[in-house]
Amino acid sequence: MTPAQRIQAMAAFQAYNAMETTKKRHLDLMLAIDKRAKKFNLTATDAEVDMLNRLLKDHDEQVEQFKLESDTLKSVNPEAHLAMFKYVGEIHGMLDAFVQDESTH
Repeated sequence: MTPAQRIQAMAAFQAYNAMETTKKRHLDLMLAIDKRAKKFNLTATDAEVDMLNRLLKDHDEQVEQFKLESDTLKSVNPEAHLAMFKYVGEIHGMLDAFVQDESTH
């Protein structure tokens, strides 16, 4: 991604990062609740279920925002759009290699 493409993709990339953040928050809480349920046979409290639902709503809203920003970028600058997705793919390719290494050791 060139510096110019990075600037042009900034809003879409920020929306992508926000989407990733909200996804992680929701997943982290869901996994923590599940882990506790399996370990201690405790179900989620009403407050935890409420928070889980709010985090999912946050994520859904960020997905919509990312889609809007991505579609806008694609219509204005298809090259920057493609470069952003290539960069995102590179990020995940690198991170996935580490996650796979951790699960095999």
